[in-house]
Amino acid sequence: MSMRKTFGVVLVGIVVLGAGADRLAAASIDIPNASFELPETTYVDININSWQMPPTPWWYDEGTMGPWNQLTGVFLNLDPSHPDHIDNCDGNQAVWLFAVPEVELFQDLAAVFEVGQSYQLTVGIIGGGGGMKDDVPIEIRLYYRDAEDEKVTVGAVTITYDSSAGYVKHFNDIQLDIPRVAAADPWVGKSIGVQFISTLTLADLDPDTGRAGGYWDLDNVRLTTSGPDFTGDSFVNLRDVAVMAGEWLSCTETATDLTGDGCVTMEDFVILAKFWLEIM
Repeated sequence: MSMRKTFGVVLVGIVVLGAGADRLAAASIDIPNASFELPETTYVDININSWQMPPTPWWYDEGTMGPWNQLTGVFLNLDPSHPDHIDNCDGNQAVWLFAVPEVELFQDLAAVFEVGQSYQLTVGIIGGGGGMKDDVPIEIRLYYRDAEDEKVTVGAVTITYDSSAGYVKHFNDIQLDIPRVAAADPWVGKSIGVQFISTLTLADLDPDTGRAGGYWDLDNVRLTTSGPDFTGDSFVNLRDVAVMAGEWLSCTETATDLTGDGCVTMEDFVILAKFWLEIM
């Protein structure tokens, strides 16, 4: 059977299958302790279940700068009558992260990067705590681990604090979007890693010219994944199949190549079929 006939047979099958199917929502990926509710605390706790902090770096002097492990931790959101109450805290707790070089929180998830799927990482962030200076950056990343177990960034977005905004007790959602994963991407099949890191440099430790100091508040980490949507209607249906059909067996400037091999073939259609009737 030719490739075009095979495509036609599979197309008929998927239309029949989809006729009685309900729409499926874009999938949420589980992040343990995503809202920093554990361990439960009555005030603060430097332990954070499921999340990790890197070892103390060589340059950090705990004798003069304080314990490294106290630069992150969970805290209880104060009563609504208190002036420091955060009005949209998810649950009862959030986490702080000091604006000091190399301070970070990260977690390797059970989920893996899959071909044909895009990813959206969202986290609520407040800047300005502790008298934070202007232009202090924090970076949100998704990563995978290479053969040496080193974290390799797949995508990142940087947030920079503007001191004119003040320290407003309200989380603002920041989103990182990772485009569709292609079969040739080195992170295919690798565990998804989530990372929040202070990207200040050692020069920022200078008390006169540096930006170090203050802290970020973070809360409500969310990771979702969705399949290919070629028409922009946020729904995988026959319109998306039609777009792929228009490029069938083409290897030039294709928009529906999901494997990353440069051509639109049955392998791409099989990936598209996985997301049939899914809402993006």
